[in-house]
Amino acid sequence: MSTLKPNAPTPGPWTVGRERMLELINAGELERVTVNREHAQGLLLRAHRHLKTAHRLVVDDPEGAYTLLYDASRLAMTAALAVQGLRPTTRGGHIVVGDALRAQRGPHDVVGKLYSRLRRTRHEVEYPGLDYEPIAVEEAEEALEDAEYIVQEMTLFIPKLGPF
Repeated sequence: MSTLKPNAPTPGPWTVGRERMLELINAGELERVTVNREHAQGLLLRAHRHLKTAHRLVVDDPEGAYTLLYDASRLAMTAALAVQGLRPTTRGGHIVVGDALRAQRGPHDVVGKLYSRLRRTRHEVEYPGLDYEPIAVEEAEEALEDAEYIVQEMTLFIPKLGPF
């Protein structure tokens, strides 16, 4: 899985959503960092490992699988920021990852919608209320499909991105 080819020409900055991205940077939710394609590749590899592990856990531990699936999605999306020299801050946290990629891919992009749902449900798993109902196997299986889609989409999107 070599999605980041070191000898390939680096694309220019992605212009879709540029104004919103600048707002996120100016608000301190994203920060500029050195572009590091190897770091992004490492994040993608971790995302793929999480998918593989979650696949094995779906039936026996749907909640554990769900958390890994969310993390896989977040890592892949964070890799897309890393190749642009961007990183979420503690202020922006996990929410800004979705906000940034939604800005760059457009408001109707499926990735942003799937990520938001995964993030909200994962939050319920990690911080359950008194009325919490555990994740069912079917819900974890659906999340597996969604996370696989997100990771695949980010794997295809990243080569189109250059420094922001």
